[in-house]
Amino acid sequence: MISDAHFHLKQLLEVSHESAEFIKENDFFGFCSCHTLEEVEFVENFIAQNPGTEKKLEITFGIHPQAPDEKKLKILEKLVSEKRIAAVGEIGLDRFNEEFAATIELQKRLFAVQLEIAQNAKLPVTLHIRKAIPEIFERIQELKKIGKVIFHSYSGTAAEAESILNHGVNAFFSFGNALLNGHKKALETVKILHENRILTETDAPYQPKKGENFSKPQDILLILEKIAEIRSNLSKFSQKSL
Repeated sequence: MISDAHFHLKQLLEVSHESAEFIKENDFFGFCSCHTLEEVEFVENFIAQNPGTEKKLEITFGIHPQAPDEKKLKILEKLVSEKRIAAVGEIGLDRFNEEFAATIELQKRLFAVQLEIAQNAKLPVTLHIRKAIPEIFERIQELKKIGKVIFHSYSGTAAEAESILNHGVNAFFSFGNALLNGHKKALETVKILHENRILTETDAPYQPKKGENFSKPQDILLILEKIAEIRSNLSKFSQKSL
C-alpha cells in the first residue's frame, strides 16, 4: 500500500489533476490535512463523488501554528462531535521566522487546547513543529495521553526522536521529499528509528523535490525507495562490522 501520512487534497488538485487518478487507481491511503471548513467539505465531496475513495482517504483538521486563530476552535469541536475527522492536526508550534515566532504564546495556548480536545475524543494528533522541539518536551505529559502522535515532516535530530520515544510518547515520525533533497537530520533519523516508527508523506503540493514546482502522492514511490536504500546500506554496514 502507498501511504501518505500528510497531504492537502484541495490544494493538490488545484495544481495536479492527475493526482486524483493516481489516488483512485492505486492501493493508496492518505490523511488529508485541512484547516478550514471549506477544505473539509471539499474532501468530503471528493469522496462522495468517487466511490471507493472512502476507504482511501481520512480527514484531519487543526489550527495551524502559522495561522493561529482561536475562532477555529469551534469548528474543530463541531467536527469532532460530528465524527467527521480521523485526527486533530496539523497542530503545533512554529518559530521558523520572526513573523511566526511573534505569535508563539498564542500558538502554545491553542496547542494545549487542541491536545486536550484530541485526548478527550481519543483521536491521534499530527504535529507541525519547526524550531520548537524544546517546547515539545514541556508537553511530554500531555503527549503521553494521546493514543498516537505523528510528527509531520519531522525536522528534529535522531537523538531528539529517540528521547521523545524514551519519554513514553507513542510517536511516529513522517518523512517526505526532504530525504530526496538530502536533508541531513532526516537521513540520519531514518537510519536509527525502528521501521515501525517511520511514516511516509508528501505534504503535497508543498515541499517538492528540488527542481519541481510541487509535490504529489506519486512521490511516495521514490521516498520509499530512498528509505529502503538508507536502511539497506545500514544493514550492509552492520553485517560488515560483525
